[in-house]
Formats: sequence, C-alpha cells, structure tokens
Amino acid sequence: MKKHLVLLVLLPLLAIASACQANAKTQYKTVTIGIVAPVAIPAMTEIIDGFKEELTSLYPGKIHFLVANAQGDINIQRSILQQFKAKNVDMVVPVGTATAQMADALNTTQPIVALAAEFTSAKRATFRNKNITNILDEVDVAKQLKFIHSAFPKLKKMTLIYSPNDHIFPQVKQASALAKGYGMTIQALMIQGLPQLYTVSKQIDADSQAIFILKDELVVSGINTLVKQAAQRKILLIASDDGSVKSGADFAVGVSERLIGVGGAKLALQVLEGKSAGDIPVKVMTQYHVYVSPAYETSKTFAPDFGFNKVKASAQQFSYPVETLAPVSN
Repeated sequence: MKKHLVLLVLLPLLAIASACQANAKTQYKTVTIGIVAPVAIPAMTEIIDGFKEELTSLYPGKIHFLVANAQGDINIQRSILQQFKAKNVDMVVPVGTATAQMADALNTTQPIVALAAEFTSAKRATFRNKNITNILDEVDVAKQLKFIHSAFPKLKKMTLIYSPNDHIFPQVKQASALAKGYGMTIQALMIQGLPQLYTVSKQIDADSQAIFILKDELVVSGINTLVKQAAQRKILLIASDDGSVKSGADFAVGVSERLIGVGGAKLALQVLEGKSAGDIPVKVMTQYHVYVSPAYETSKTFAPDFGFNKVKASAQQFSYPVETLAPVSN
C-alpha cells in the first residue's frame, strides 16, 4: 500500500520534471543580428523596419539588432561587415544586391539573409558562403515598360537616369530596347556619383516627357534633385519603389518595401530555429503595386494624357493594387 502511495506521489513529480527538461531544450537563446544598409533612403528604412518588427513578433527569444548605414561609402560598408564578423553576430542581414555580394565575400561562415538582393538560386550557388538565402525583389523592367505604355500611349520620350552598377546596366539596356517596340525613345543619362546628379539632370532633353528611375540606390538617394527638375519642366517622375513616391515621385510600379522586410524575417526565423540558410529557397516577390503621391493624384498638370486617371485605369487592367502614399521628409 505504501509503495502505491509513493508511486502516486512520485509519478506527477517525474512528469513535471520531464516537462521542465523538455521546455529547457526548446528555450530560444538571445541572438544578435547585424543589419547593414548601403544608404539611408526611405525604401531602406521601410525594409529594415518591416524585418525588425516581423522577426520580433515571430521569434520567442530576445533579439539585439545592430543596424548600420554605410552612407553610400563602400569602405564604410566593408568596415561594418568586418565588425559583424569580429563580433561573431548570429546573423548578417545585408540590404541590396551589392551589399549582399560584399557580405558573401567577407562573412564566409556566418548565416546571411539578404534583403532586396537580386540574385537567383543559380547565382547563389556560386557564392563563397553556402549559408546564405535572400529575398529577390527585382522589378521586371519589361513589366514596367508595358504598364507605362498601357497608361500613356502618347508617351514618346522618357529620360532614364542611372548609376554605374552591374545589376543596373542590363536593365537600362533592356529598357532602351523594349521602348523602341512601343514607339518610344529612352534618353539614358549616367551619373558616376551623387554630386553629378544635379549637372546631369540639367541635360534632360527638352522634348522628354518623363523622368524614369529604377531601383537604383545611388540615384534614389538624390531624388530631391529629380523632383525639382521634374516640377520645373512639368514632366512626370516615375519610380520603381514606394519610398521614392514618399519622397516626391509622381508614381511607381514595384513591390512593397515593407513586405520585403517581412518576407526576409520569415526566412530569418527558419535560420534561428536551426535550418541552414543555404537550404532555404530564394524567395521571389511577385505582387506588384502602383504607388501614387497625393499631389499627382489631384494634379491637373498632366491631364488628360498623363494624369492619374490613366494610371488608375492601367492598374485595374493589370490587377495591380493602387496605394496613395503620404509624403515624408528626407
């Protein structure tokens, strides 16, 4: 009888002990994540904020975020990544293609989750760091040109301002070739650095009807100059990201910057739970949006041929959601 009583007492205690031991094994450790952005522009802020907020809500443990801005300087960017390596952070999160490529070269063993990095699974296979995955947010120039032509069939000349970037060059070439098929001419103007943007923007042809910019970090960082030029010339400023619209572009066809960060956080969670980043498929952003500034939405300057109603009608045709974005100060 006494033995039965002892067992009745011990069994619940053993069960509690086993449960505590199991919980201890599933405890989530405190982690440090190093995030580096090449420049401080609204789009980068949106991506990073989306990443931090989503990962904080998903990960049960505590996260220390080290967020650094390279200020458009590759030497500063290299130094930041080297510091992340020296501190042995639990994960490196570079924003942008070039930043991701540098992270791969310098941080060869740390897990890397790259945001807004335009490389495919095939390209990733060539990287030194095999513990890497990414959110691919490349905005298809062909889709952009098709949308722009659909909205503005009377648009015959557009000026594309771009920087000397390996992933930008092919897009510029593609845009110029595709434009011809729509009876449109592209005036392509390249800047070597941000100080040149004002001078180059003065070279926009008098008969150009719009300024077009890609997801080009250097050009986007100087968008205020282009906003002023477009206003003076009374021509459209068409962008490829929502942050540029918040900074004064008339509209953009692209993907949500915040959702890039949210998607990246979901990849990061898998890594923090023990999965190798290299085993996680590249996530491709596919849902396009049309982002519009309130000023363009109500403007009479471009009506009827280049006004908001044309953009709205084209967005409905392509099933792209339309979102009006309030301006923010840079």
